[in-house]
Amino acid sequence: MSAPESSSALRSGEESAQFTRWPGLLSLSLAIVLGPVVALVNQQAIYAADMWVCGRGFRAALHIVPALCLIVVAGAAVGAYRNWQAVGRGVEDEQATIATRTRFLALLGMSISVFSSLVILAQWLAIFVFAPCQRA
Repeated sequence: MSAPESSSALRSGEESAQFTRWPGLLSLSLAIVLGPVVALVNQQAIYAADMWVCGRGFRAALHIVPALCLIVVAGAAVGAYRNWQAVGRGVEDEQATIATRTRFLALLGMSISVFSSLVILAQWLAIFVFAPCQRA
């Protein structure tokens, strides 16, 4: 019985070893940071494109920005999910290991991506409700 346990521990250690160097850490960081940054870029791009759409009358162009932003945030969520799968899923926090840290950051990245996509969807809904040339 000790042989399978040691081989699974060895395999888990090999899988989480990628998260000790910059490619793995960059992947974890992007999953956390990319969602809120893209939501802010979405808001700014919608405001900037609004004047252009108002002058040209091409209202469908405003829908391109949130669609692209949702794709980027979904990609960040998928990356976080893959990181979570790479270290064996789960939510345990009994030990202070690289795998535990990676699981936490991956789950955090997935949840932040979900909330950021909700913000982008709310901003997209405003495009449907308000006219491009409407000012306060």
